[in-house]
Amino acid sequence: MRKALLAGLLPIVLSIAGCGGGGASAVSTSSAHSSQPGTASGPNVVTMTVDSGPVSSSPAVDTPYITVTVCVPGSTTQCQTFNNIEVDTGSYGFRILADATDTSGTTFDLSLPAETAAGGAPLAECAQFVDGFSWGLVTTADLQVGGETASGVPVQVIGDPTVSGESSFPAIPAACSGVGTSEDTVTAFGANGILGIGPFAQDCGSGCAITTDNGDYYVCPASGCQPSTAALAAQVTNPVFDFQIDNDGVIVELPSLGPSGTAPASTGALIFGIGTRGNNQLNASTILTTNDYGDITTLFNGQSLPYSYFDTGSNAYYFNDSAIPDTCMNNAGWFCPSSTLNLEATNEGVNGTEAPVTFSIANAQTLFNEYQSNTAFDDIGASAGNQSAFCPNGASNCAFDFGLPFFFGRDIYIGYQGANTSAGPGPFYAY
Repeated sequence: MRKALLAGLLPIVLSIAGCGGGGASAVSTSSAHSSQPGTASGPNVVTMTVDSGPVSSSPAVDTPYITVTVCVPGSTTQCQTFNNIEVDTGSYGFRILADATDTSGTTFDLSLPAETAAGGAPLAECAQFVDGFSWGLVTTADLQVGGETASGVPVQVIGDPTVSGESSFPAIPAACSGVGTSEDTVTAFGANGILGIGPFAQDCGSGCAITTDNGDYYVCPASGCQPSTAALAAQVTNPVFDFQIDNDGVIVELPSLGPSGTAPASTGALIFGIGTRGNNQLNASTILTTNDYGDITTLFNGQSLPYSYFDTGSNAYYFNDSAIPDTCMNNAGWFCPSSTLNLEATNEGVNGTEAPVTFSIANAQTLFNEYQSNTAFDDIGASAGNQSAFCPNGASNCAFDFGLPFFFGRDIYIGYQGANTSAGPGPFYAY
């Protein structure tokens, strides 16, 4: 079971208008590409683009997007295709914003059947991300991603007015709305939807299937929404697990950003399957198996951080280092060292494999000031803040988040739980 607090969509998605600054090249590592990312093709490949996203007033930074088609189950005509779907390796399942606009300019208007809890009342979810929450009905849809199809998948429709209390549906319960900032619109969310492709199938797992007050799922009769269990089959599900062939993992490919460490945009590929086709064979020197939360251990600055992970849904390296200034941009938490830092950490899998990695942290304020229109950066970082909410024994620091900057210039493989790949059984990360 994954942590209830989803790892994706971390705190800073800022407007870069009027910002900019000089990028520094990232230190090369042994995990560089053996081939140029984005050149793979096939039904299991979808183009992935790092760009400014769908909200012109607040352009995104280091956020990857793909295109997904959503259909009423069993229909080939009641479908809508949406771009600007965020790719998040730190969460699980597909979620679509009710005010998302498809590629033809039409707002989401599919009548998807609702998942129900025991007793037949609709099931809703309070999806909790690090920077807020998203409330919405759990429904069922067919999904098409590139040439891949997943049928009858539980998905969340976020911000549907029939779910938010504006119509006959009960209001958002206080137990959900009290957890943080609402992200129930495209503007607040920064995407038309999100595809969570982490190493597990369900977004909550067995804990939510047996525990009523799990913080995620609610049953919503007319009398009001109450905490509820959610059977595994009804939980929002990583749709890759439901693909016919390429369902044992994913490969994230993004090109190097070159000497400047930044670019206006970046185009790579999301490849489904590991070792299932000629275009997704495993070619990695480092294989790190994970714990039951999908985490590895990172050794950094003399500390052992046992809840570390690789997350395309995080737009920076997020970690704690009191020696690096982080108050230069209205105390937003971005790291702003006086000169670019070349740092090293060691990643350790449950299998005992240890692998050193090097990375760079540049001055975020300088970068955003000099490269005002750029959206891809491989050397930005930010403070992870106090992590006591999920660290063992209330410790304030236990995780290193290798966000999207780590993915540039690397093939990152994510092997799924229960899969038997050429690298062995998942869950694992490889690069």
